Amino acid sequence: MDGYLTFIIPLLLSFLVTFFLIPRFIRKLKEEGHIVKDYYKIKETFVPTMGGLPILMGVLSALIILQLIFPDVEHLLIFYFVIFIYAVFGLVDDLVNVGRKIKLVAPFFLAFPIALLNIDTSLSLIFTEVELGILFSYIIAPLYVMVVSNLINMHSGFNGVSGGTTTILLGFTAIASFIKYGFVGLIYVAPILGAMIAFMYFNRYPSRIFLGNIGTLMIGASLGGFIIFQNLEIFGVIILIPHIINFLMFVYWKIRKYPHIKFGKVRKDGTLEVPNNLTMKWLLPYYFPMTEKKAVLVTYLFSIVSGICGVLYILLV
Repeated sequence: MDGYLTFIIPLLLSFLVTFFLIPRFIRKLKEEGHIVKDYYKIKETFVPTMGGLPILMGVLSALIILQLIFPDVEHLLIFYFVIFIYAVFGLVDDLVNVGRKIKLVAPFFLAFPIALLNIDTSLSLIFTEVELGILFSYIIAPLYVMVVSNLINMHSGFNGVSGGTTTILLGFTAIASFIKYGFVGLIYVAPILGAMIAFMYFNRYPSRIFLGNIGTLMIGASLGGFIIFQNLEIFGVIILIPHIINFLMFVYWKIRKYPHIKFGKVRKDGTLEVPNNLTMKWLLPYYFPMTEKKAVLVTYLFSIVSGICGVLYILLV
């Protein structure tokens, strides 16, 4: 089958299945009480969470079809096995709250199966490549996936921030992969990308469903795993600069021992009242009156700029 079809078919299938399922999941999650407060609305609002579940169903539907048309399906299933492990871990965290310390460490071991993909074990630096062998497979690769997953999980809080920025970065990573390898690698990102595009229709401001930890950890593992599998490590660092800055702000927050505050407030005029400037999502609203919707668009802009810089890097090296 032509390369572009092995990308388009799973992309469309996961999109359609996810888009069809989400309204039904929204209704069912509300009935079962799986809702959380939306802190940035003037009127008290509760939104169903664990939106990663319909994304997972959409991805699975695409994988079932790909078993019939993709000759190297074993590698594809291993790749998504890692993603599904992260999804299960996120689901457990949604249900019982495993705690921040476990969430920071356990994903390293959950990413171990990525070593089975026979990935390129050289680390691509700007001017050279360093061959790391087994060290890359069992240390660098799972560590990279773990870090990206946690960065995605931390960069959330507003309607559509985590899902939207990750969808943008998945799109730019697909572009980088196409520049380097053509259509051959895009089949790995197609199922999750299609599902996320569908999900964002419901997750954009004002959100009708949230990702939950099952969603953020799953899409974080997807992005990190695809970057590693396509040997795009430096590119990945570039596109994740806003997320990295967000993490460094968090580290500074902890070092200075400022009070732990998870959410800000919304004023009567709809603008945000944030407690400090120590997260990316709070940075501009701290200095300028800004609604949640505008703050979300600014975070998207940051990711678009970093994504463009990443693609320019691929074109220049």
